[in-house]
Amino acid sequence: MKVKQYLSEAYRSIYENDFEKALYWFEQALSIEPDNADLHYRHSITSARSNCLDKALVHASIATTLAPNHKEYVLHFDCLRAKELLGIARRHLEGAADDTINRSERAVRLLARAGELDPLSVEVQAWLAIAYGEMGRYDAALSALREAYSLPQDEVVTRQLAELEQQLENKLNQSST
Repeated sequence: MKVKQYLSEAYRSIYENDFEKALYWFEQALSIEPDNADLHYRHSITSARSNCLDKALVHASIATTLAPNHKEYVLHFDCLRAKELLGIARRHLEGAADDTINRSERAVRLLARAGELDPLSVEVQAWLAIAYGEMGRYDAALSALREAYSLPQDEVVTRQLAELEQQLENKLNQSST
């Protein structure tokens, strides 16, 4: 088979919601053209949609290495790196209760970098608000929350942000009394 046929099979698999099979076909195409940045990019997108972040990062990295001036590839890679940093930060915040301040400070650094990489991530801003809240920095937490509000979101996320805002304002009021 030729690369175009493998791609056709990959897209057919995606259409049928069989992402595992789609990834198989992308791998077949890459076995023929391993230096094809676009194939790596497409593989990365499908991997990310399949919750295979590690695989998505690898292929996005290869795509940006092969085509460093291709803005779409770089943007995709940055968004994936932001998602990776968000995951690490969440693990810090959800960790054991020991040393809450240091865990939160590490999380803030990771989330700040994630926000630079993906400035449109509501989730990054919400977790940044949570991290600042754990540190008792309620003004910074509310600022991060306002940033999250300014980003596109659905009604469910808006309600969750409002609940978080209420919790942070309550803590702010309790700390100032």
